[in-house]
Amino acid sequence: MSETIGLTGTIETSPRGPMLKDTDGMWWRLIGEIDTIATEDDLVRVVGRKRGAAAIEIDYLGPVAS
Repeated sequence: MSETIGLTGTIETSPRGPMLKDTDGMWWRLIGEIDTIATEDDLVRVVGRKRGAAAIEIDYLGPVAS
């Protein structure tokens, strides 16, 4: 069974695809469809299943409620 994880951070693009930089400074590779990538300054919430040491298979990606 996969570990479910929820993180807040910013999205940045890389040669390997979209990456999430969480509020602790950790980088996570995002796996799955992303319809709209937020600008690099927008905080987003990602919920998904952890795949390996630093990858998340996305179940939900959306704005952080203010």
